[in-house]
Formats: sequence, structure tokens, C-alpha cells
Amino acid sequence: MEKTITLAGQQFNLATTYDGDSQYHVQLRNGEQVLHSFKIAAETEQDVIPAAMAHLQADLAMGNLQL
Repeated sequence: MEKTITLAGQQFNLATTYDGDSQYHVQLRNGEQVLHSFKIAAETEQDVIPAAMAHLQADLAMGNLQL
């Protein structure tokens, strides 16, 4: 699943793929360039985007993600 998101006032693509056992691989992209990637647990596909957004916002706040 892919979705365009706004993060820190900029637009990015958020791409997710299901890895099994309720694990999703998430990539934050700017065009074809992957800026950040991580795995996240979610019970349903609908839960992935909100959980990924929270993860990204926490990484920004902690300085683990520079945009």
C-alpha cells in the first residue's frame, strides 16, 4: 500500500508491504529515494498508516530522522 503524507511540512510517499506475522515493512520515500525504513507491528492494514505516522513523528522528535 502507498500513501502520500505530509511530514514536517513536506510531502512524501509512505510505502508499506506485509512481511507476515502482523509485521509490515515501511519506507518513507522522496520520489525513488528511500529516506527512512523500519518494521512495525499492526493487526490490520488500516492500522499501519497511523502507527507508521506516530513512529515517524517520534523519530523526527528524537533526531533519528533528518528531512
